[in-house]
Amino acid sequence: MSLIRTGVGSLPHTDEDEACRFVQATTDVVYLPQLPNRNSQEAMLVQWGDGMLGLGQAGRSLAAGSSIGERSEAFGGASAVLREFSGSVLKTQATGPVTLAAALRAGGATGAGLLDSVADELLIRIEHHLTWIRSEADPDEIVLVLDEPSLAVLTDAQMPAQVAGVLERVIASIDVAVGVHCCGDTDWGTIAELGPDWLSWDMSELGMGFWGGVDRIAVALGSGTRVMWGIVPTSSVPLPDQNVLLGRYGTAVASLVVAGAPFESLRSRAWFTPACGLAGLSVGDAEAVARLLQEVVEEVESGW
Repeated sequence: MSLIRTGVGSLPHTDEDEACRFVQATTDVVYLPQLPNRNSQEAMLVQWGDGMLGLGQAGRSLAAGSSIGERSEAFGGASAVLREFSGSVLKTQATGPVTLAAALRAGGATGAGLLDSVADELLIRIEHHLTWIRSEADPDEIVLVLDEPSLAVLTDAQMPAQVAGVLERVIASIDVAVGVHCCGDTDWGTIAELGPDWLSWDMSELGMGFWGGVDRIAVALGSGTRVMWGIVPTSSVPLPDQNVLLGRYGTAVASLVVAGAPFESLRSRAWFTPACGLAGLSVGDAEAVARLLQEVVEEVESGW
């Protein structure tokens, strides 16, 4: 296939070498997986937020008064993939500042300027993460996606100016290609205007936040932003029929092209992914998602 498949983040595997083999067998662009079922330090909030503003690990979340971990197991899945990496492009992810700030606030963090403080600390951690990747594998290109499920609360409202400003600052401060992922609908038009290199969305969840923003999304795509199509759902069992997924993709493509987006930005320059992380599934169900993703991409590639 010439169209590109990659993953979103988490996997259900408890063995890092098995997870590495899954990534290699099911993607065209390798990504660094999180394995929260292997060790809770790899859960997205803990992996990126443990010790931030003094909060420690509380299960797979964060709480004031909890002990701060050593983080020695926080990137076990990523380490396994990096040991075997031999490609030119590598995808990784970090929990985004809005989602981290929401988790820290829920865990007991207080005080004014929380979101800005989280963004400052997150940027330091991202810089260390990228330095580590380069020391282990030295890929030609790194794509880092900010995982922002908390942005889904903005489905029916415009993104607050403070949130948009912090996201824009974080995107602009990272020295590799940056994407924004949300596994729900959100104010995609505003996100597109913030200048990310990639928009990564769950196609089954696209609603008014997407459809109301197609004009602004199309402008961003015309300026070089690219799409990661989260085309196969990761929460529904049984999985939808292939034609349902292709229909969703075709509808979104048509709407964006009518709004002025270049077609190649939606097909040949796009990547195709599961809708979200796979850690909540069994290994067998994760494999089924990967098979369906390959089948759908083959149909798109054949000229569907």
